[in-house]
Amino acid sequence: MKKIFIFVLVLNIVTSLYADFKIMGGLNISKYSDPGGDRNFQRSYKLGFLGGIGFERKLSRYILLEVNILYFKKGTIAKFIDPHDSISKYTMNTLSLPFLVRAQLLSESSPYVVAGIELSYILSHSKRMDGQDVVDIKDETKDSDFGYVLGCGYQIELEEDLFFFIETRYQFGNRNMTRSLEEGTTKTNSVLLMIGLRS
Repeated sequence: MKKIFIFVLVLNIVTSLYADFKIMGGLNISKYSDPGGDRNFQRSYKLGFLGGIGFERKLSRYILLEVNILYFKKGTIAKFIDPHDSISKYTMNTLSLPFLVRAQLLSESSPYVVAGIELSYILSHSKRMDGQDVVDIKDETKDSDFGYVLGCGYQIELEEDLFFFIETRYQFGNRNMTRSLEEGTTKTNSVLLMIGLRS
């Protein structure tokens, strides 16, 4: 899986050299979901940051293909409430590769929507319980994730071929990240808020 991911990454960088370029950064809140999990084990959102670059290619005046290379922190805050409160903070550093289709109303300043898929490679994964040291749990979870992306944004034309944009995305993983079925199901969910420039 690692070799396939690296190949796709390099291929997209090379084939996108003549496309429009963008740079972006922002914040995200993320949470692990566990459908049907223990009700005494509650998960809540954790704040992280993100940054990356992107490449775009126009299919028409209002439709574009886009690929991003993003680094961002996913994670969750988990609270086990029985028999006593115990809080653990999970941090997952990921290299994310979203493939998106973007549709905009105008070719200049305009609102737009995006949709697509996300492939990501897990760089590291750790857990920290209250009062304890950080524990590396990367071997307990899978090396890669796959999910879907939905979002919307607004671009402002600053000058010819230079745009400022603000965008929000919802990314939801479709893969169980837990290696052992006995440990339940863990899927990732993230809400991203980004700003950036493209030319």
